[in-house]
Amino acid sequence: SDFYVNIVGSGETIGKLDKVLHYLADQQEKDYDLMSKIKGAMIYPIFVLMAMAGIGVVMMIFVIPKLTDVLKETGGDLPMATKILMGASDFMIHYWWLLLGGVIVLAVTVRVFLKTPAGKKFFDYFLLKLPIFGKLFQRIYLIRFTRSLATLVVGGVALTKGLKITAGIVGNTVYRDLITRTIKEVEEGNSISTVFMESKEMPQMVSQMLIVGEKTGRID
Repeated sequence: SDFYVNIVGSGETIGKLDKVLHYLADQQEKDYDLMSKIKGAMIYPIFVLMAMAGIGVVMMIFVIPKLTDVLKETGGDLPMATKILMGASDFMIHYWWLLLGGVIVLAVTVRVFLKTPAGKKFFDYFLLKLPIFGKLFQRIYLIRFTRSLATLVVGGVALTKGLKITAGIVGNTVYRDLITRTIKEVEEGNSISTVFMESKEMPQMVSQMLIVGEKTGRID
């Protein structure tokens, strides 16, 4: 990839290939450890959601119909919410094929939409706004951005070029657009933190650290 080609090439140019490779290996190990922890942390919430969905389907197919028979025998007037639940259960049992077809059509439609630029951007923005998981995804992209840029800068890659490479590997269109705007600011002679300070997707702590790094000349 451009990331490895540029950092190795810069390491050879400045005569510090051994240090660059050592730093790169260290960052790769950190990235692997981080992704392992993230995957481990996501297993339990996903399992709980799947279990809840499974329980819901079992109740609608097996439990609700039995309750419906009991309630009908009482002959009392049922609340509207109960009638809706009973109707939904009856529909699921007798028209499951229609529901299955709807799910397949929806899945294909969403898949096609997500392949478009607008769909990709919408999905990436949606990930950052998810309850609980949103902050987690934000951290993943920010860590990928900061570590990749730091590795490139340490390897002797120019800041503007490093930003361009990082924009291509950050993995989220929201942050890619943010980095692209930052590149324009840097090319015009402005601070790298100018755009970051105005963005809601960039934590203030990251922006403040970049400001300090620019002032001290140690942005890596």
